[in-house]
Amino acid sequence: MLYFERTNKMANLCFVCFALFFILMVILFMTSHFSEIIKYNFTNDLRGSIYTVICSVISIFSLILGIILKMITREANEEMKLLEKRLKGTN
Repeated sequence: MLYFERTNKMANLCFVCFALFFILMVILFMTSHFSEIIKYNFTNDLRGSIYTVICSVISIFSLILGIILKMITREANEEMKLLEKRLKGTN
């Protein structure tokens, strides 16, 4: 990735955020009583369930953003290489 290094680094950061929030979501899901909310619509630990949902939304958002940024980086590098080839061919 020669031209879009900052975008590539941001994509890698998004993947790291996805991994961290996914692990945090799994830990919070194990410790919260999220299954009680689904079955009975009642829980004693509402804060843990809310944190679980927030972590899952952040992890999904960062995964999607990371994939989009990687695709942008890859396509931009292909276009820049194609432009270099065309410029070298004309001179």
